Amino acid sequence: MLICQWGTPYQNTSTNTLQGPTAWAPAVSTSFRISDDISQGWTSTLRIYNQAIHASLLDLVGPGRFADMDLLEVGNPGMTVDEQKTHFAVWATFKSALMISTSVPRMTAQTAEILGNQDLIAINQDALGLPVKLIQRFSNDHDIFLGPLADGDKVLLIVDHSNTERTLSVQLTDVGISSATARDLWAGENLGSVSSVSQSLPAHGSMVFRLSSIQSAPSTTPEYQDLEAESANLANGATVSSCSGCSGGQKVGNLLSGSTASVTFTGVQASQSTVDVLFDYINCEVQYLGSSVPNVRTASISVNGGAGITVLFPLSGYDWYGDVLPSYKVRLSGFTSGSQNTITVQSASGQGNAPDIDRIRVPL
Repeated sequence: MLICQWGTPYQNTSTNTLQGPTAWAPAVSTSFRISDDISQGWTSTLRIYNQAIHASLLDLVGPGRFADMDLLEVGNPGMTVDEQKTHFAVWATFKSALMISTSVPRMTAQTAEILGNQDLIAINQDALGLPVKLIQRFSNDHDIFLGPLADGDKVLLIVDHSNTERTLSVQLTDVGISSATARDLWAGENLGSVSSVSQSLPAHGSMVFRLSSIQSAPSTTPEYQDLEAESANLANGATVSSCSGCSGGQKVGNLLSGSTASVTFTGVQASQSTVDVLFDYINCEVQYLGSSVPNVRTASISVNGGAGITVLFPLSGYDWYGDVLPSYKVRLSGFTSGSQNTITVQSASGQGNAPDIDRIRVPL
């Protein structure tokens, strides 16, 4: 049974919290809408895409509780062919129902080829039923997803977020794999054993591979320096508030668009100039049909007072005081060796409010 609840939160009066369908729908249905209606265009696809990311990262969806991302817009106006292919690959690997909304009698051969991709349909219908998870987002550049399959294979999805055609390369070590036998699911070709993937992609294009005979990369568990936002230096209106889901019971927010409000972490230790810093954050500002904001909050993050980089933080849930998305990787550069580094977070100019920050974790 599908609950078409539109992904809107409701007030739980017994706990005084906001709850979305990931919290209550699995008890009464096997699938639920994780968003409101899709509409034509890439922005609408992104809006739902960014709303679904947290559900897989937090293990809120899977067999018996599938997140429905609404109808496929493949074959309809509003997106390039490559955007439609990416749309289909995302819905298939996220394990959403694949429901055609274009006119079947009038569909082109190109549309039929996308909708009839047997390799991607097999991924969607895989018996394990688990969606891909975001491994890392390089904001305004590309996202990397990885997910398990029933036979031990994995599916690797790379989505381009640039606005230009370019060659995009990804090392398999970025997803914990040293080598694997890869099948390109768009080309329908077996590539043999690879340690990286690289293709020329158009704007908003995608690469998707089925990986088998996987050799795992040597794994190490780094130690982290944990830095709570409420213990950092706050400036120009940034405020501390209670947060039941946060690591220290508090968070920092009010990093508003058009302000210079900021939170600066001091005494940050680093052993190399570029590291992947983990952010625990909250973004529960759900966007709906017609919004031009694709369910992200945007921050400018700078190291040691250098130029800030723009970072997009997808939706973390529905309750501003409990729904924390932990360990969101952000690659930052500009560190010097030692413990005198700083990291400053504030809203990005002209791009809305920044998320609320629980803490950061810096690898030592």
